Amino acid sequence: MAWYVRLVAVTCRVHGPTVSQEQVVLAFWHEYNLVAAVAAWHLRRPQQHHVSFSTRTFRGEVMSAMLATLASGSVQLPAEGERSEAARLSLELARIGRDGASPVVSPDGPLGPPRRAKPGALIVAREAGLPILPWAVAARPALRLNGRWDRHIVPLPFSHLRVVEGTPIRVAPRESLRPRLVELQAQLDAVAARADRRMG
Repeated sequence: MAWYVRLVAVTCRVHGPTVSQEQVVLAFWHEYNLVAAVAAWHLRRPQQHHVSFSTRTFRGEVMSAMLATLASGSVQLPAEGERSEAARLSLELARIGRDGASPVVSPDGPLGPPRRAKPGALIVAREAGLPILPWAVAARPALRLNGRWDRHIVPLPFSHLRVVEGTPIRVAPRESLRPRLVELQAQLDAVAARADRRMG
């Protein structure tokens, strides 16, 4: 998979404005995971180390191995239902962010519902002192895996790629997250709608 990401990254054509090179919490819907890995590897500085969550499943192990090969990192999520442990791991990802990495969070992951934001990205951003940068990635040609809950996007070699960035969301220390969750949902919906229009 890492070789595939590299193949797509070196053969794709990128359109649109330059993406941010700042240390941020990258946030995008779960369906963009693979194409976002291509975009981050192709467009973001190599020095900007990215760290993401992965699940304790075979698919998660594959993703962790792929990220490691791409010089990125991962933090394994607990089993489904262990919410206190999930919160602890959000704080661990925030600590990694304070150490200089750019955390990556899919707010509707790991199992959906699709395109419905949960507060993990906000926890990471608040505790790391980093802004959230909403992302969506358009790729053409690409495959949609309709059998998956997230209808995952698989970009193809020689595809055209465009990253749509939203307005950074800054979360103050000790700020209540519930009102900001509405903002995060709206921003992710907006960039996804813009990306969807460009894929159509």
